[in-house]
Amino acid sequence: MKKVLAVALIILTLASTFTPANALEVSSEEIAEVMESLGIMNGYPDGNLHLGDKLTRAQFAKIMINASIYKNSVSSRSTTSPFRDVQYSSWAAPYVSVAVSNGLIKGYPDATFKPDKNVTLEEAVTVALTLMGYTSEDFGSSWPYGQLSAAANIGLTKNVSATAGTEITRQDAMRIVYNMLNSNTKSGTSYIDSTGYSLLENVILIATSNENPSIGAGKVSTSEGTYKVADTFNEDSVGKKGNAILNINDEIICFMPSSQQVETYTAYAALENDIIVATEGGYTLALGLNSGTTVYVDGTKTTVSNAVSNISVGDIVKVSKINGNIDFVVISGNTLKGPVTVSGSDWVNMFNTDVNSATLLRNGNKATVKDINFNDILYYSDSLNTIWAYNKKITGVYEKAYPNQDQPSCVTVSGIDYSLETIAAFNKLCSKGTFDIGDSVTLLLGKDGKVADVVSPTESKTEVVGYMTESGTKSVTNSSGYTYSAYFIKIVTTDDDELEYEAYKDYSSKINSVVKVKFTDGLATITTLSSSSLSGTFDWDNKKLGSTKLAEDIKIMDVGATDSDLSSQYEIIFPQRLDDVKISSSDVMYYSKNTNGEIDNLILQNVTGDALEYGIVTSAEVTEADNSTSSVYKCNINGSILTLIKDNGSYTSICSGDPAAFEVSGGTVVSIKKLSQVSSKITDINGVQIETYSGSYLLSSNVVVYEKSYSGNGYKVLPLSEIINSDNYTLTAYYDKAEVNGGRIRIIKATKK
Repeated sequence: MKKVLAVALIILTLASTFTPANALEVSSEEIAEVMESLGIMNGYPDGNLHLGDKLTRAQFAKIMINASIYKNSVSSRSTTSPFRDVQYSSWAAPYVSVAVSNGLIKGYPDATFKPDKNVTLEEAVTVALTLMGYTSEDFGSSWPYGQLSAAANIGLTKNVSATAGTEITRQDAMRIVYNMLNSNTKSGTSYIDSTGYSLLENVILIATSNENPSIGAGKVSTSEGTYKVADTFNEDSVGKKGNAILNINDEIICFMPSSQQVETYTAYAALENDIIVATEGGYTLALGLNSGTTVYVDGTKTTVSNAVSNISVGDIVKVSKINGNIDFVVISGNTLKGPVTVSGSDWVNMFNTDVNSATLLRNGNKATVKDINFNDILYYSDSLNTIWAYNKKITGVYEKAYPNQDQPSCVTVSGIDYSLETIAAFNKLCSKGTFDIGDSVTLLLGKDGKVADVVSPTESKTEVVGYMTESGTKSVTNSSGYTYSAYFIKIVTTDDDELEYEAYKDYSSKINSVVKVKFTDGLATITTLSSSSLSGTFDWDNKKLGSTKLAEDIKIMDVGATDSDLSSQYEIIFPQRLDDVKISSSDVMYYSKNTNGEIDNLILQNVTGDALEYGIVTSAEVTEADNSTSSVYKCNINGSILTLIKDNGSYTSICSGDPAAFEVSGGTVVSIKKLSQVSSKITDINGVQIETYSGSYLLSSNVVVYEKSYSGNGYKVLPLSEIINSDNYTLTAYYDKAEVNGGRIRIIKATKK
């Protein structure tokens, strides 16, 4: 959920109104492509179809013969002249001969054809209707109105500009032929079938090997199966719906798209059951999908929820609409460049773009060129002019490779499996690579949490500062099968990097301390750290803590546990969480400054309280015997029941039903601190705060709502939305400390009225 919220914040920073251009009708360019693919109209020697020119009878005869079954009857050369004004040596002679002999076009009574005379609309549609099986008996004696009416009824004149009695242009002729190819004959069969081709109707072109390599070269995946494609097939048709024309070998020659609006976007992020897409310039919008939307991903029809869960930044998203409503969505390919590893200042030249003009995001936050660090993993989108940088690192012992080290696709580092994303990672982790099983490694993770690169722990950082969460000994098995015992430490940094190192000795007594790690002969040694005097009010608007400046990209950790005997508790927090909070020097465990003298890393000791657990004490049993006191407390923590047993003593102020803060270690409650009740009546509540007669109180992002059952001391956890805008409950709120000290409302009791 936190990741979704972070994405939403990024979207809000980039969002702007965007209205894509409509393209509802099939374009002249698309129709011309079909004409050329089928050899119907090939244009002039200069390659131009000259669609605005008028069309002569000779030219029209050639076009209509090429669009008919008679195309194979045309001889390569004529030996006789069909008309006295069409000599046998003319290029038009073979076409005129075939057209006249098959009753498509007639000559004039003076034995001329008048090949250079321009064609009128009624003459053109009459020839087309004849090819489709209609005769003069179908139109009556009122020529040309019967022919023109029939042509309009079956769609032959759709998008044709000429009218009765006017001469047609080459574009008009092209559209008449295109409409004819998409129509049925008088007998009800597809016209295209009569030409020796076949028609695959209402098909969606989903993907080629460019989008999905598993489809294979020279093929296209469609909603009706996978087909081979001829050399004339245009892959720009992928993502569209329409009719595909197949030759006798069942190869798709060309595609005739239906009237539709096709919008092409680049995937940017995912929300629940929807996809956020972006266009050039950083505009973002939600597609508006619903559970019934037809979606194809990499050539396969799937559900919206599956498509959303697998969407990746850079995926190409084509949305087909009819009358403004989504008909289907095709998701394919990925235009994202990368991942690449930053190895020096020359990274600015990696993507052949001006990085200073690009939008730059680092770990989901807006950044600048100077924020990019050594060993960051980068991706770039041309269409979005955006660079994504990630610096998530995992350091630990390389334990296993799957299916084997010769061909690793997944590796285990310190007990956790990671998939490989790049050939660079493969080459370094395979049996011939840089790292062997048993070595300490640092995995550089990319945008999907996969391994983009691998470096040695000492290469990634010569010194590391963080909160130590574990130390001890573990068994390590190297690639030779030899097992040995080694000391180790685990720390977490303010970047939320989880690092494990083979250590010089056991540092268990330093668990839950802030430490600096150095390396000697490849082994980690640590020094505990404490801060110098630093205090004041955290002012994020002015980027100051007291009088000390804060860096824009400051990383902050708040530690909940400092006792080495307890389980580690920490939270990575945003600087906004600390706004207006007073911080004392005893709250600061560590801080560092960048070259500008600004605090860039800050580790605090339980300032926000966000690392602790919160719930309700459901049972408090205190036993006194033989001058000793023992107690047992049962605690409902977000629906789970945990127990605290005190063999000596009790919490005198803790009673059954009290909301409290809990320190939990190893699944057991080790300490309880009672929360304070908001004394004023709650008058309103939303997802951010409560309103009372005495003022407002901010809610914790993890506030828990409990409804007390009518019998016993049981409590049921309710979603916060259950009590917002509801008059069914009486509400009581509890906080851990004042907001000025980092406190929030942690628990709300809801009692049904």
